[in-house]
Amino acid sequence: MKETHRDEWRVMVTLKPRYPADLGLTGIDDLAEFLAGPTPPITVAVLPRRLGKLSAGMSVPDNMMSRDVEGAYRRRCDEIAAELRNRPQVAEATVACTETHWCSHCGLGWEVLVDVQGGRQDEFSIAGEPVCCDKAIAEFRSEQGIEVHAEGVVAYRHPDRPGEVLCREHGYPWFAQPLTADDLPDGGVCVYKHGSLLGECGRDVLIVEAGERA
Repeated sequence: MKETHRDEWRVMVTLKPRYPADLGLTGIDDLAEFLAGPTPPITVAVLPRRLGKLSAGMSVPDNMMSRDVEGAYRRRCDEIAAELRNRPQVAEATVACTETHWCSHCGLGWEVLVDVQGGRQDEFSIAGEPVCCDKAIAEFRSEQGIEVHAEGVVAYRHPDRPGEVLCREHGYPWFAQPLTADDLPDGGVCVYKHGSLLGECGRDVLIVEAGERA
């Protein structure tokens, strides 16, 4: 699944200065009046005050100030933009941020298949399919309703340990030998390891879960 992180919040402000004071040139109102035109618009980034900044030289992590850091920065920037739009020298004020996308399964940056012919995983690949890991690919295909298992396949033989089996979810990406219920008269349990802390999958391969088709 694609995860999105938003940070570097800012308000992009476009100025159309007419007077010296619009550029911060104050204290000369009695001597100067207008800027010589035409003056091109100027776009600057206005940064919000950090959530965790309590005072000069004293700050704490943002997550200590809010459970929803992204939402807090968004609201702060919305307030800044709303205030600046009331200024006569401001032509436009929009909220922006930097988005980073990554895969919740493998932690790699999120990328999708664009060139189906040149970068396809197999005959089931379509544009928009993630390319980072097998888990993301399997999840995407399930969401798209792409059936990749031959009819009757309930499991796959472990490619390195022929006496053990993998469930449909964990066996297919390895291109292992497909098995039907007739191939498993005594049943079988998926031995795919999620990691040293989480242990094995342990799914009974003869039990069809909700949303699956045998």
